Amino acid sequence: MHLSSKHLNIILNILLGAAWAATIYLFFYGFVTFRGNLILKFLNGGLHLVFGLIFVLIVELIFNFFKMLDEQKKTNRLLKELLEKECD
Repeated sequence: MHLSSKHLNIILNILLGAAWAATIYLFFYGFVTFRGNLILKFLNGGLHLVFGLIFVLIVELIFNFFKMLDEQKKTNRLLKELLEKECD
């Protein structure tokens, strides 16, 4: 994803990568540490996976918020230009 602010874009991309890494780590952690049969291990890993995916979802929502903010700024600028042309 690309945002107009370069620094914010870099920070959010790093956070998104960290969230995906945490998701994978949580799945394997839940899978390996649980004692039981294979089905229960996958269920436990899946439960941990959901918590990691929540982090990914939060970062994606932040991305979408800033993307909508950029689009609104562009739309407002274009509307102001149209209004100025119409008044002239």
